[in-house]
Amino acid sequence: MGRAHIDFVTVGVFSWARLEPEPGRFDLEWLDAVLDDLHSRAIRVDLALPVASPPPWLGVLHPDSLPQTRSGGTLWWGSRNQFDPSSPAYREAARRITRVLVDRYADHPAVVMWHVGNEYGQLSHGEHAARAFRDWLRRRYGDIDALNRAWGTEVWSLGLRDFEDVIPPRDTPYIVNPTLELDFARFVSDELLDCYLDLARIIREKDPHALVTTNFMGFFPLADYGAWMEHVDVLADDHYTDPADPATRLTASLTHSYLRTLGRGRSWVLMEQAAGAVNWRAHNVPKTAAQNRLDSWRAHAHGADAISYFQFRQAASGPETFHSALVPHAGPDTSRFRAAAELGEELAASPLAGQFPGSSRVFFVHDWDSWRASAGRGRVSEALDPITQNEAYYSPFFRAGERVDIGPSSLLITQDDAADGALADCYDLVVLPHQFLLRPALVPVLERFVGSGGTLLIGPLGGVVDQDLRAHLGGTGGGLLDLAGVLREEPWPLADAVTITAVDSATAQVHDFVEVLRTTTAQARWTMTQGPLSGRPLVTRHELGEGVVWYVGGLLGQGPLQAVITEVAAEAAIDLAPLPEDVELVRRGEHVVVLNHGQSLAHVHLGGQCVEVPGEDLVIGRDR
Repeated sequence: MGRAHIDFVTVGVFSWARLEPEPGRFDLEWLDAVLDDLHSRAIRVDLALPVASPPPWLGVLHPDSLPQTRSGGTLWWGSRNQFDPSSPAYREAARRITRVLVDRYADHPAVVMWHVGNEYGQLSHGEHAARAFRDWLRRRYGDIDALNRAWGTEVWSLGLRDFEDVIPPRDTPYIVNPTLELDFARFVSDELLDCYLDLARIIREKDPHALVTTNFMGFFPLADYGAWMEHVDVLADDHYTDPADPATRLTASLTHSYLRTLGRGRSWVLMEQAAGAVNWRAHNVPKTAAQNRLDSWRAHAHGADAISYFQFRQAASGPETFHSALVPHAGPDTSRFRAAAELGEELAASPLAGQFPGSSRVFFVHDWDSWRASAGRGRVSEALDPITQNEAYYSPFFRAGERVDIGPSSLLITQDDAADGALADCYDLVVLPHQFLLRPALVPVLERFVGSGGTLLIGPLGGVVDQDLRAHLGGTGGGLLDLAGVLREEPWPLADAVTITAVDSATAQVHDFVEVLRTTTAQARWTMTQGPLSGRPLVTRHELGEGVVWYVGGLLGQGPLQAVITEVAAEAAIDLAPLPEDVELVRRGEHVVVLNHGQSLAHVHLGGQCVEVPGEDLVIGRDR
């Protein structure tokens, strides 16, 4: 670890069975030795509560603590994550091991942070979950009549007499009520957060100044990190790029932007990444040393001031035998470890460390509720994937090295309040790639933003439903389409590609999905010129106050979407001239990090100068 300049480690994530080999009997001497040894070498510790993977004895003694599937099956011990978050036996056992660890190590000089659980993402559809879900619904709705109204239970004769009639989503003859599905997803996120907070309270009761965290997983469907972010003292994230997929760079950059935005400028921790290959893909292509280096610097440039790995030494047995590590099976006399040591030395001397990330001119709205609401059976088309939409709309900004913030609309609403309605003083462009579910409070915020000179870009199926998944009637998208100056008559999945034509006579094709729109006050920029929807607008522009609203009513291909977004950005005085192929640029504080993923020398203009970036290398320069 000293050779690799490692000064921060997570310890004990999956050690519950060793710490508590049977209920109430604890073996801590080995952990004492580990922590003492690390402290003697000036290595700081993020001490994990090992509650992500209970010992088999919990399932043996309390089989009701095991999670249940939608079909009523049991997920048994023999792997990891085998617990129902609502199980009283699990929750009490988790508190017990937490109290033991906190009482023993709260004052240990090596421990600088506490790590609660690991990648919270468990759920169960069993009876413990059902009882907790009913209590959650009582708090949310108050009485059963309010729940019936919200869920629209008059459809399919689903009216409920009492909260006791409610069950979690389970296998049914046909489609489950979509609002039940969404509320259960909300409950799962809240229940997982409650598991975290339950144990975080024990830590903070012992040490009110303790730093407490858990590791997020980027855009993860089972946890609404927008609701979690205020409860972690240090934001941490796990991200595993796919070295076989060139698009992985964009995904990583957008995910890191999400963490940076949730942190509101705070440094964050890249808690897990792979040094080489993972073991859970069908074909586990390893990272090269160059890819690993560039991945680490990308995260650091996006605000991560701890660059960590799973794991230090590669496991010699078990399910992760073939998951890479900084020290591989062959030992430290390997190119893998030598590259890690060189990278550690390089990062230890980084000029970026501790610098404030700086401001962004662009905000992408990613509401977890809207993502979950638009997924599942009974929707318009599976072609409309929110995460894919995020990445498609982000691509021109990524290719140009333009930093964006991305987070829940609550951040925009809060910032609008803090700025006395002058959100346009904070951002020049707001992008809504997938605002299927619309928070009513967002519309006046966006209206003030545009009226004050901001530019707004709205993707397809904006404002279709409210928070209860009840459709907004009248074609105005809950007021969102009024801002755009269009009216939506209906969605229209396509059987075949349709030709579209721009105002400058350029032509392209749209695939998979469009909306049947008509303009009220907007101007059509792209129009469908083929098929039954010939003459209908597809992309529109509307001047509103001192600003502009653009609406994209379909799934444009990469070329036309790039052209539209470039034009929209230009209205906000943002130049999206693309960087050379395979070049990535990230700004942090007063520095610019230029990453060249290609094999050949690249030339990039920075601050009026031409900078050479060797292949598979990076250059750090001063910001303009």
